[in-house]
Amino acid sequence: MDSKNTSSTKLDVYQMVTDRIIELLEAGTVPWQKPWSETGVPMNMISKRPYRGINLWLLLSLNYERNLFLTWDQLKKIGGSVNQGQHGHIVVFWKQVKKMPEELDDKGKPKVMPMLRYYKVFNVEQCRDIPKDLIPEFVKVETDSILECEAIINSMPGCPVIKHKEQKAFYHLIEDYINMPKKKSFKIPESYYSTLFHELVHSTGTEKRLGRKSIVDMAEFGSEPYSMEELIAELGASYLNSYTGILDKQVENSASYICSWLEKFKSDKRFIISASGQAQRAVDLILNRQEVESKDEVEESMVS
Repeated sequence: MDSKNTSSTKLDVYQMVTDRIIELLEAGTVPWQKPWSETGVPMNMISKRPYRGINLWLLLSLNYERNLFLTWDQLKKIGGSVNQGQHGHIVVFWKQVKKMPEELDDKGKPKVMPMLRYYKVFNVEQCRDIPKDLIPEFVKVETDSILECEAIINSMPGCPVIKHKEQKAFYHLIEDYINMPKKKSFKIPESYYSTLFHELVHSTGTEKRLGRKSIVDMAEFGSEPYSMEELIAELGASYLNSYTGILDKQVENSASYICSWLEKFKSDKRFIISASGQAQRAVDLILNRQEVESKDEVEESMVS
C-alpha cells in the first residue's frame, strides 16, 4: 500500500511535489514559513529521524497537532491500521540506479545515477491501534530564543565576521564577511536574527564551504541562479527561525511575493526540490552537524 514506488508506470515525482507546493502557494500558504515549535519538527515515529529538505516543508504544511509519521509497513509491524478514508502523504528520496545502457566508471564498475522516488507516510492522527508506549511524548522546552540565535552564530564553524558598518544587510563574497544594520534599526530583535540567518545561509555557498554555484559564480540580479540562491537563503533562514523558536513578524506574504515564486515553480519543476536540498546542506553546516543519510539518499547537487 505504501511501500516505495516501484510501478512500471513512469511517474514524474518532481511534478507531483512541485504541484503540491504550487497548490499551497495559490491558497495563500507559504510552507517554509510555518513554524514547528508547537507541533514538533516532522519526524518518523519509529526511527525518530527528522524529515529533511523538501520533505520537511511538505509534511509541515499538513497542519497536524503532532508531526509524527510512519509508513504503512511500520504501522502493520506494530499492529496498527489506518482509519477509513485516510490517505498517505508523499515523501521523496533518492535512489541510485544503474545507467541504461550500462556505462562503466574509472574503476570498471557500472555507473549509477540518482533518481527521485517516493513513498507515502501516515500521521499518527490518521491511524488507530498504535501502542501508546510507542508514541513519544512531546515536551515543549522553554528557551530564550535570542540566546539560541546567538549560540548558533557562535558555534558555526568558520563563521564569517559580522560587521555593522552600513545600514543594509548583505554578504560580501570576496572578503567573506556579513554586514548587518545595527540591532536598534529593527522593530524587534527576532527580525535582526532572521535577516542575519538569511545572510549566513548565503555565506555557506562560498568556495571554501559548500562551493554552491548559485553564489560562487556571482549571478546577476534577476537571473535563474540568483533566484535559486535567494530561495536557498530563504528556506535556510526559515529553518533556523523555527529551530530557534523565533518568528520574523516583518515577513508579509504579499500577492507579489507569492506570485514571484509561483512563476519560478511553474516554469521549472526541479526548482523547489533543488533549493530545499541545498538549503538543508547549508543549515547542516551552520549547525555544525553531520546527518547520516540513508543508503537511498544522495545530494540534489549530483543531479544534472
